[in-house]
Amino acid sequence: MISIQAIVGCALVLSGLCVENLASRSWRGGVRADRLDARAALALGLPALGLALMAAPIA
Repeated sequence: MISIQAIVGCALVLSGLCVENLASRSWRGGVRADRLDARAALALGLPALGLALMAAPIA
């Protein structure tokens, strides 16, 4: 049986990949990215949070 923890972790990783895909499309479109773009922070943070959640032993 798959735990809710694994499902939420996978959803966070996949949402981070989607944000990265959307961000790269807008950057290629000529929109200038700031030094710390919110989409870039989400693209890095969401997968990291999802992997940490899946690796954490929650009883």
